[in-house]
Amino acid sequence: MKKLIISSAIASLFTASAAMAGDFTVVGGVATFETPYKDFKDDSSLYLDARYKEGNFSIDERGINYRVIGTDNTPLNVHATLTSTGYGYDENDSNFFAGMEERDASLDLGISADYTLADGQVKATLVHDISGAHEGFVADVNYSHNLELSNGLSVVPRAGIAYTSEDYTNYYFGVRQSEVSGSRTAYTADGAINPYVGYRVSMPLADNWSVVHEAAYVWLDDEIDNSSLTDRDNAWFAAVGIGYTF
Repeated sequence: MKKLIISSAIASLFTASAAMAGDFTVVGGVATFETPYKDFKDDSSLYLDARYKEGNFSIDERGINYRVIGTDNTPLNVHATLTSTGYGYDENDSNFFAGMEERDASLDLGISADYTLADGQVKATLVHDISGAHEGFVADVNYSHNLELSNGLSVVPRAGIAYTSEDYTNYYFGVRQSEVSGSRTAYTADGAINPYVGYRVSMPLADNWSVVHEAAYVWLDDEIDNSSLTDRDNAWFAAVGIGYTF
């Protein structure tokens, strides 16, 4: 079962790291989502998430990170980041994709930085495809604010802007001349700017268990909305799961 991730990921991009040093947290549950693609068959999936931090190594919403500048005591940290920004599709995902070439998931490598401001954090990420899928890059800047409420309840709202390069946007939303059909016109996309909002809620249960809920909404650029593959100018994602911290 596939779901397209818009920008740096409509599932993982909007979540916020809450793991303490040395903690490894795994979350499993269910997710529902809406992509902009016409007649996309799936609207639910398994929800999996993992968070870890130890020394310079971490796993969070950005992906797998290794810190190269900064420490736990400095407001600015810079990381090398490995992630995936595109989840692809094939003709089985929608009747509208019949006759189209498969679009592959990507593996992306780049840098990310975060700057801590009291209870908030500014994060910026720039990654480029290294797998030969979309062969483009994705840039993202966002701000999140950690709200610690009573009984251990944590709420982290987030807002940001993601830019997908021409190569990325055209790979996932363009229509090649060889793919034109009676209901699908040729289309070449340019770079796209996609603002988004989201939040993550975590509530502790007994012992090391917790319940996690997150949701996100992204407004899609006209370069995506104008594609003959799409019929909406937004996408959203919501999930709930149970987490365990080792």
